[in-house]
Amino acid sequence: MIHARSAVLFVVFVASSCLAQTHSEMNIATPVAVEALVIAQNGKVAASWCKDGKVRMWDLQTDQMLRSFEPNAQGASQVCALSNLPCGLLLSQDGRWLFLGDSEGGVHVWDSILGDVRFETALGRYIGTAALSRDGATLAVAATGEPAQVFDLESKRLLFQLSSDFGGPMALAFSPDGSLIASADTDTAVRVFDVHTGKLRWRFDELTLEPFTVDFTADGKFVLAGGPNESLILLDASNGKAVRSYSKQKDIVRYLEASPDGSAVAVLYFNENGSKIPAAVMVFDIRSGDVLSQWTPDVPLIGGGWISNGHLLVATATEHAVQIRSLR
Repeated sequence: MIHARSAVLFVVFVASSCLAQTHSEMNIATPVAVEALVIAQNGKVAASWCKDGKVRMWDLQTDQMLRSFEPNAQGASQVCALSNLPCGLLLSQDGRWLFLGDSEGGVHVWDSILGDVRFETALGRYIGTAALSRDGATLAVAATGEPAQVFDLESKRLLFQLSSDFGGPMALAFSPDGSLIASADTDTAVRVFDVHTGKLRWRFDELTLEPFTVDFTADGKFVLAGGPNESLILLDASNGKAVRSYSKQKDIVRYLEASPDGSAVAVLYFNENGSKIPAAVMVFDIRSGDVLSQWTPDVPLIGGGWISNGHLLVATATEHAVQIRSLR
C-alpha cells in the first residue's frame, strides 16, 4: 500500500527513474486531486498544484515531501499541460526556485529548499505567461494582454519591459545560456530580445495568426514556434530567418518544448472543440520532421515535460488518481 502523503511523489519518482520503455505507464491513487504537475528538468524535484489550494514540493531522490505552500490567492492562473507551459506554476531546471502566478496578478517565487519567499510583486491582472532562466536568476512574466516584464531575482528589481505593437505575449522562453528571450506575441510576431540590454534583436512577421508557443533548441541556435494556423516553424536564433516550415500540423499547436539533447521537439495540440477535450501529444525529430512518438490521452494533460535523461513524461489525473506516462 502506498502512503497517502507520498502518492503523487511516488508516481513521478517511478516515472522518472523506471519508465524507460515508450508508452510505459503507472496509476496511483491520490488523496487530493492534482490539477497541475511540474517536474524540474534534472528529474530530482517536482511540484504539484492541488485542488485544496496548496502547492506541494517533493524530493524525488529521498521519497519525501519537502514542504507545502499555501498562497493567499484564488488559485493558479492557468492549469499547466507540460512543465514549462506558460501557466501558473513553474520550476527552475535545478528545482531550486518555484514560481506561482495567481489569478489575481500576484507573482510569487519561493526557495524550495528553505521555504522562504524569494520574490513577490503584483501585476494587477491574472498572469498569462512566464519563464525562468535556466540558472533561476531572471524571471520574465506578463499579465494577460500586457507586455512582459523582466526581473532580476537577485536584486529584486525590474530590468526592462518587452515591447510589441499591441497586447502582450502568449509565451516566453529564455535561451539556454540566458542571453536571449523569445516572445510569442498577440500581434502575430515572434520577437527575440537581448536579456542584458532589453533591446530587440529581431522579429519574425510571417505568421498569419498569433503564435501560441515558443522555445529555443538546446544549443541556442534555433527558435521553434507554433500556433493556431496549425504551423510549426524553425527560426535562426541569430537573425530570425525561417530555416524550416514543418508539414501542416494535425491541429492547433498549443505548446512545444525542445528536448534537452536538441534532437526532438514535443508538441501538444489543442482540440478546437474545447479545452476540456483531450488532445494529442507528438514528438518530432527536429532535423527531419519525422514523427518519433505520439499519444492521445483519454483526459486532458495536467503536467510533464522533458527531463535530463531524455525521457518525455506526461501526466493525467482523475479525481482520485494520477497517471504518469513516458512517451520517449
